[in-house]
Amino acid sequence: MKMPFSKSAATPPATSSKRAKPQGKASDKGPSRRQWLALRPIRNPDLEWMEENGQVVLTIRRTQNWKTRMLNLLVPLPAQHRVVLDRIGSDVWRFSDGEHSVEHIARALAERYKIEVREAELSLQQFFKELGRRGYVGFRIETSG
Repeated sequence: MKMPFSKSAATPPATSSKRAKPQGKASDKGPSRRQWLALRPIRNPDLEWMEENGQVVLTIRRTQNWKTRMLNLLVPLPAQHRVVLDRIGSDVWRFSDGEHSVEHIARALAERYKIEVREAELSLQQFFKELGRRGYVGFRIETSG
């Protein structure tokens, strides 16, 4: 059974039934840095994607609900649109298989693009926030025990 992906940017969706326990005031603002780096991004399985010329191309199907049907009466809307990720975004997308942690992805990007690991982490945080908001990715939380 497929789990629907949440479009909430505040808390990334998790495919695990166990969530990280809040620890003090820092957890009120979101996960700690250590918790964030341990997350394992996973692509939304309902999205279609392919590679063209080394870049990942996502095919986003427009949802059919009463709002889009009403808007479609006024302005014809395409049934789908394409999102083309740049070279770095495409690399991140390929790593987002639920097996690689954010930390692993940040280190791989830092090495490949000759940037500081912390810079890669901050860029990933913003990128995943946007991908999560749009429902393109979710996150697995590794639990021990």
